[in-house]
Amino acid sequence: MVTAAADVRTRAGLAALLVVLVLAACTGAAGPRTPNPGDVGSSPASPTATRPSQAPTTSVAPSSGSGPAAVVIDRPWATATLTNVTTGEPFRITDIVASGKVVFVETMAIWCSNCRTQQIEATVAFKELDPERVEWVAIDVESSETAEALARYREQNKFPFSYAIADAGFARALVADFGETVLSPPSVNVIVIGTDGRITALRGHKSAEELRRFAAEHGAP
Repeated sequence: MVTAAADVRTRAGLAALLVVLVLAACTGAAGPRTPNPGDVGSSPASPTATRPSQAPTTSVAPSSGSGPAAVVIDRPWATATLTNVTTGEPFRITDIVASGKVVFVETMAIWCSNCRTQQIEATVAFKELDPERVEWVAIDVESSETAEALARYREQNKFPFSYAIADAGFARALVADFGETVLSPPSVNVIVIGTDGRITALRGHKSAEELRRFAAEHGAP
């Protein structure tokens, strides 16, 4: 009888221990989990890693008078000093934008027939746009071409635009913001900068009608 009683007590103890273990396991599953060192972002408060944007940035310069503040394109390609191959005068794209104009910047080459076709369309478009509100700047990105040759190209084709030669620094700055294709003239790359500083990168031939529409959308109706 003693042996039987002891056996009963032993079984009861084991059952109670099993209940305790089960309860402990359930409590641990429902409770907070200690994060592992490798659990990056497991907490809602953890910052989310994002890739830095390379999009061009703009800023607004204080107005010196009662007029609106000037928009400044704060990018190396916009603040670089270029030389007009026809007049020899220096200019900066950011200054043209600050004057209140919509600016079209085309990367081109003399040998590029696609570029010439696009500039013909631009000439047609600009006949119906206010010259005080828009400007087309053609930047030659072919390193073997000269300012003299580019000036002759402009004169021969009777294009009314501003032309300049890109140096290596200017070309690198464009690539940093728009990718390698921006230096491929046949791709017909045109960067449109609005009066509000908004920048739109276009690729491929655009008709005169499309160019007028982009001018209107960027502030030159």
